[in-house]
Amino acid sequence: MKLSIKSSKPLQNFYLEDLQNQKHYIMLDTNVELLDGWYELNVCYVDTNIEIFDILINDVSIKHLLHTGYHIDGQGKISQPASAVWTKNGCFKIWIHTEIGMLIQRLYESIRNGDYGKNLFENYVLTVDRPIQINDMFDNDIKSFFAQADGPNWWLKNTDTTPWLPVSLENINKENLLQEFRKILPYTVHKKDGRVRLCIREDFKPPRLPFIEIDTIKSEMVQNLLRQIGYKRIIDIGINIQKPRQSLTIHIDDHYESDAYPYIKGCKKFFWTLDNHENVYYKLGKSGLLPHEKPILINTVAHTHSIVNQSDKERSSLSIIGEM
Repeated sequence: MKLSIKSSKPLQNFYLEDLQNQKHYIMLDTNVELLDGWYELNVCYVDTNIEIFDILINDVSIKHLLHTGYHIDGQGKISQPASAVWTKNGCFKIWIHTEIGMLIQRLYESIRNGDYGKNLFENYVLTVDRPIQINDMFDNDIKSFFAQADGPNWWLKNTDTTPWLPVSLENINKENLLQEFRKILPYTVHKKDGRVRLCIREDFKPPRLPFIEIDTIKSEMVQNLLRQIGYKRIIDIGINIQKPRQSLTIHIDDHYESDAYPYIKGCKKFFWTLDNHENVYYKLGKSGLLPHEKPILINTVAHTHSIVNQSDKERSSLSIIGEM
């Protein structure tokens, strides 16, 4: 690949970083040997402001796709639109591909034409699917699923394909919440693969109506959580307990024949690992690994997924579906 960068001043410190987080220091305007694939271009601040006017891959300009780049300062604050570096410890970042055609296709299929030059993070989620090598104790299909990587993707928010979104919660203690759910969930289901699920319904698969009204749940703590998430009514609540060194088979929750389908499609399932998240990997299709140690809304209807627990501890996670 030949990389060229037109800028207001010569670049002083820049590199490419691949999906395995390996850095590659290359010469500009020179054909260099790189494995085909996705690379994050990082242009770091040294002692002067630098504006980037254009990036060329194999002598072809990326044109307005430059607007998918952004500036991040030393405290992690992101600025976009931005095609410059201007703060101490700051860095301009943009994802590129060794094949310009692949870059164009990916971005054209992800970002609406009128959105270039705006702050994409307001209306899109940027995910990066990286290859993960998991323990040999797991089956080959699971290992292969985690080992393959799709790279960066921009996902329009609030659509049927949005993979996940962060959830902001106030005054919720994970340990207390887990204990509260253990008290109020009336049913326990033991699955064939050894997993255990505490349920609000005795029969929860596939999800179906009628709704459960929030006011009927005998816990102010849980009612407060549900309303903070944004639920109006509930379809299902469960605490899923995954044993050490256990995996969840690769699957997708496309329950399109269920009467609950209109309420569960899209990014509407609440998920939060409430204890022992270390060495637990949750992959959601092309969006990659989820930050499941934090409260999030996820889309398991449109995206294939699997979870592996490589630790020696049980993992307890909360999942909720309902009408938003």
